[in-house]
Amino acid sequence: MRAPTTDPAQILLPVPFLGTVNLWLLRGDPLTLVDTGPRSDEALAALEQGLAGHGLAVEDIELILLTHHHLDHTGLAATIAARSSARIAALEGTAAWGVSYHAHAAEERRFTESLLAEHGVPPELVAASEPFWTYIVAQSGDYRTDVVLADGDEITAGGRKLRVVHRPGHSTTDTLYVDAESGEAFVGDHLLAQITSGAEATPAELPGGPRRRALVDYLEGLRLTAAMGLRLGFSGHGPIVDDAAGLIDSRLAFHDERLVRIAELVDDGAVTAFEVASALWSDEVARTQTILAIWEVLGHLDILVSQGRVRDEVDAHGRHSFQPVQAVEVAERA
Repeated sequence: MRAPTTDPAQILLPVPFLGTVNLWLLRGDPLTLVDTGPRSDEALAALEQGLAGHGLAVEDIELILLTHHHLDHTGLAATIAARSSARIAALEGTAAWGVSYHAHAAEERRFTESLLAEHGVPPELVAASEPFWTYIVAQSGDYRTDVVLADGDEITAGGRKLRVVHRPGHSTTDTLYVDAESGEAFVGDHLLAQITSGAEATPAELPGGPRRRALVDYLEGLRLTAAMGLRLGFSGHGPIVDDAAGLIDSRLAFHDERLVRIAELVDDGAVTAFEVASALWSDEVARTQTILAIWEVLGHLDILVSQGRVRDEVDAHGRHSFQPVQAVEVAERA
């Protein structure tokens, strides 16, 4: 593997609730910024300061690569492009969000609120998710994608030839930009060194459509990434990943352990995803981080259902309840 001409420069931008997001500056031709941070005055000021530390300004950026559509990775895309005339390059799904970001977010909100209600979340907690959606709208915006990418494409960025790899899981649009010559990749939130990436229980496509089995997709994507033999992963949050295969092994083991625990909770009488979440963490976590908790629980329940260990029963009102298969079989025989 060759050593790249220059190492990517890390620029940290503040993000409410998440701490910071990593932007990666590639100082070759074309001068490239991987991700943009959220749309806020504070983030823009931090970007300007970070670029100035490298003797650059926003106006110098020539290419913006987006790793996925989330607001902390795309929020400033239009602002940067307007000031610099930089081209924006992104996977087709990420590009589609940029055309009408707030309309997509509104559709996702409607879907998620219905999902919460169907899985046992009390109405007052569904209503309490309002700040989450308000935050998304406040720190995101439309952007125009100039270079629409597909899985397997190549793009030159910062003097590197990068292969585009679609890795849906954390989101529907997760994209890796892989420098095969150096064994390095820009991995967004697909792989984070310090925390386990969540897998959003959202529709496969907007508007409408059935809920995707996000954790199933994510774990399969992790296995594919492990086989790539990456030397370094430049991620969207936290430090550089310097042992991707080892980190992925630990992530897979974590999810295996969580599957066992959630199966035990269903065996013990937790019927809805909300009841499982309340028992898995605490009632307080289930009530204050409801969307994230339900997404994680449903991801594991999807796997347990596919393995035949748990049955998903849906009543006439679309409400789901989960039963251990053995208990269901006993009841049916009776």
